[in-house]
Amino acid sequence: MTLILAGTAAFALAACGDNRTDDVVQAPAEGGAAQPVTEQQADTATAETALALGMTRKALEDADLVSGAGVQLGEVESLLMDAQGKVTHLIVEVEGQNDVKVQVPIDKVTAYTAPNSTDQDLKTDLTPAELVALPKAVVR
Repeated sequence: MTLILAGTAAFALAACGDNRTDDVVQAPAEGGAAQPVTEQQADTATAETALALGMTRKALEDADLVSGAGVQLGEVESLLMDAQGKVTHLIVEVEGQNDVKVQVPIDKVTAYTAPNSTDQDLKTDLTPAELVALPKAVVR
């Protein structure tokens, strides 16, 4: 009985912990869901992408996606990496679309800081219609 309680407690603590790998996932196989990655894979992929955009990892993971006019289009939920560990897409929850998450190619965004702000976000030239037409993200 003690072993069962200890196992249950450990599981509960793990579920409450800060699992940064939720922010980085492996691209899914055809028709499947994105898969979790190790902490080291997440650190490497995010650090390289953040540096390429001139951002910190935290800023990248907390970024909003805005239009060229600075209008919020959505929020970055996760980063999607390929089998080689390179971030290829951002998983963005689209603003006002009932929790629809789409895969935004990383080459469609640039770093952006709004005037009179210190928050770093990401800007895209995609229109709202183009954004919601992107492939949907399936994340566990």
